[in-house]
Amino acid sequence: MPQWMQDIGGALHEPLAWSYFRHFFVKYGIAESLQYLVIVTTVWLVLHVVFRKRLAHRLIAEWPRRGDMPREIAYAAAALAIYAAGASAMLGLVGAGRIEVYSDPLAHGVVWLLASLPLLLLWQDFFLYVAHRLLHTRWLFRHVHAVHHRSRQPSPWSAYAVHPIEAVVNGSVLLTWLMFVPLHQDVLGLYLLHQVVRNAHGHSAIESLPAGFNRHAIGRWFTTSTHHHMHHESPGGNYGLWFTWWDRFFGTEHPDYMDRFDGLTTPRATSSLHARNTSIQG
Repeated sequence: MPQWMQDIGGALHEPLAWSYFRHFFVKYGIAESLQYLVIVTTVWLVLHVVFRKRLAHRLIAEWPRRGDMPREIAYAAAALAIYAAGASAMLGLVGAGRIEVYSDPLAHGVVWLLASLPLLLLWQDFFLYVAHRLLHTRWLFRHVHAVHHRSRQPSPWSAYAVHPIEAVVNGSVLLTWLMFVPLHQDVLGLYLLHQVVRNAHGHSAIESLPAGFNRHAIGRWFTTSTHHHMHHESPGGNYGLWFTWWDRFFGTEHPDYMDRFDGLTTPRATSSLHARNTSIQG
C-alpha cells in the first residue's frame, strides 16, 4: 500500500486529525458553496432574467424548466460536500508532506508558476474526456451519469448536478495531479474559479459568444454553450469539457455543431430559425 494511503488510514484513528478535518471541511465547504452560489446565480440572473428578452434569439433550444432547479440544487449541494471532503483529505496529505501546495510564488520558479495552470487544465480536460466516455457506457450511464442528463435543457444550476460517484471522479483530477507535481495556492484558487465559471457558462442554455467564435483560429478549440448543450440533447457526442480537440480527434463532435452555432449567433436570428433549432430536439 502506498505510504500516503497508510498516512490517511492512520489519521482515521486520531481524534485530533478528525477535529482538523471537520474544521476544514466546514470552512472549505462554506467558501466553495458561496463561490458556486454567487457565480451560478449571477449567470442565471444575467442571462435568464435581466436579458431574457434581449437574448431570446440566442436560446439554444428551450428555456430550462424551473421544476428541475430543486433537484439540480440538491445534487450540486451533495457534490460540493464531496469536494469539500476531498479538499480536507488533500490538506492532510499536504501536512504529511505527500503532496505540495506552496505559498512562495518563486519556490519552483516563474516558468512553472505561469505554466502550471494551463497544464493543469489540459490534464483535467483529457482526464474528464476519458472519464466522460466511460460514463456513457451503458451501465455507468444508467446508474450514474443519467443523473446529470436528467436536465435535458440544462441551466447554470445544473453545472454541478451530478451523481456522488461522478463527483468523486471529477474531484480526483486534482489529487492525481498533485501526486506528481506541486501547485501554487493561488493557481489552485484560479483553477477552482475557472471550473465554476466555465461550467455555469457551458450549461447556460444561451449562446453568449460572438458570431464566428467557433471558426476562429483560436476560438474553434474552445467548447461553447452550444457545444455542451447539444451533448445534453443527444448524449452520443461532444464529450469535451474545455476544449474541442479530443472530440475532433476521436470523431465524437456532433456534425451539426458548427451550423447550429452559426445559426444561433446570426444577428437577430429570425423566429423561424429559432423554431427550426427547437424542432431539432423533437
